[in-house]
Amino acid sequence: MSQSQVSLLGAPPRLTARERRNAVVEHHDSSQERWLLTYADMITLLLVLFIVLFALSKINQAKYRQFQQSVSHVKLVGTSVVHGATSTASRGPAPLSAAAATAHLRQIEQALTHALALKGLLGDVTITIDASGLVEGLVADSTFFLTDSAQLSPLGDAIVDTSGQVLDSYSNNVEVAGYTDDQQITGGPYANNWALSAARSSTVVERLTTIDGVDPERVVAIGYGQYHPVVPNTSAAAQAENRRVNIVVSRQSTPGSSVGQ
Repeated sequence: MSQSQVSLLGAPPRLTARERRNAVVEHHDSSQERWLLTYADMITLLLVLFIVLFALSKINQAKYRQFQQSVSHVKLVGTSVVHGATSTASRGPAPLSAAAATAHLRQIEQALTHALALKGLLGDVTITIDASGLVEGLVADSTFFLTDSAQLSPLGDAIVDTSGQVLDSYSNNVEVAGYTDDQQITGGPYANNWALSAARSSTVVERLTTIDGVDPERVVAIGYGQYHPVVPNTSAAAQAENRRVNIVVSRQSTPGSSVGQ
């Protein structure tokens, strides 16, 4: 800027020493207090965050009580369906304790043993009680005509009929499981050991339900094939032992049945 311009516009006013000192102090104070704005913004954001979190975590007591009652109802219905427990939706008997269930199986064991012994059939079966229930083992070689056959022999008919007459007096569920050895099937109507084991268990189930009067809703047929041997298939005697049909009397009863109770 030229001197002529300065003279026309006028020189800037000169500040006194006090005014210059006050200006410096004001600038310094404003610089120190500037952090308060950032701090206040942060506090405000935190406050908003906590308000939102509180709103999200607040439980509607009425809805919570309704949910709790629904869960309790489902538990009761599930218990009645699975275990036969007495409830408004259940018609079956109350489930037995472990000790009572075992005592009940002992009662069935005595009745089954007595009936088979009277007909001289006790030596052709094995009867045990384990975690799955009462297991009546039928040796396949004496129960069926041929090694690869699912047709019951006269001895097999007698064993199944005698067992069925006893089981018909009780409400326990029954699983009939077929097993084979590990020898592959060559020829015949069954393609493999799966099919043969399933056919044998189905034959026993059909006789129990159609001839001996056992409720079909209580009985199921299962084929395990060669995959659950009781002993290694290292000899002909071991293979014969693995060819078997088990009639397993469950610890569980069919809901709604009153037979034998």
